[in-house]
Amino acid sequence: MICSRETCPHNQYEIRRHFRTTAQARELAVKEIVRIENPVPLRVGYPETKEELEAMFRLRTEVYTKHGYIRAGQDDKDKYDLDNKCVHIIAQINGKLVGTVRGVIDNPLPIEVYFDFEVPKEIASIPPNKRGEISRLIGVGKGMNHLVSLGLIKALIEFARENDILGGYASLMGGFVQTLLSMGIPIHPIGFAGLKYDKGLLHNYFHKGDAAVPIYYFRDEAAEFMEKMKL
Repeated sequence: MICSRETCPHNQYEIRRHFRTTAQARELAVKEIVRIENPVPLRVGYPETKEELEAMFRLRTEVYTKHGYIRAGQDDKDKYDLDNKCVHIIAQINGKLVGTVRGVIDNPLPIEVYFDFEVPKEIASIPPNKRGEISRLIGVGKGMNHLVSLGLIKALIEFARENDILGGYASLMGGFVQTLLSMGIPIHPIGFAGLKYDKGLLHNYFHKGDAAVPIYYFRDEAAEFMEKMKL
């Protein structure tokens, strides 16, 4: 799961000018792979082949369809995928795909388009070009979803370190936010955020069932938590 400029179908190391050169990106990919041996052999890294990337998109679509976030027959790819404005990371257990996440790098970020809120002063101190957004976080490992999610987040932290991303946002289901907070994961829900997202691919995600909650996070705070967890 080590993706270089030549092998990555979406050339995801070209998503921003401030990202590293191709040679540095290869080195970054080696550093960014996460391995957790207990209780299961979990490997986290970049999709290396077109087949792995396609499998990742299929998994995303299957999960979003199952939960009713998108309609049957829809593809969950959006402009951030199609315009190469994100980096993709996948998780495998014994070679089987069990999770995925993407880090969106854009200005404005999706959450700033989808919600109306006053930027918290803590996150406002981070320049826009040093913010990212965690998106499409999915874990399907039987009984291992939390471990898979943590592995994926850790990989994004390493990516953020290498690319000087200091913090950012995510939009998560309210129940999942409560789970993360109960685990002690340092995320910060944004209060008084009005939803602007109306018509579009993720209408059901935002308007049906468990309400989506915008949160912000700081890279180093999250990294410190991972170190304490010995992940």
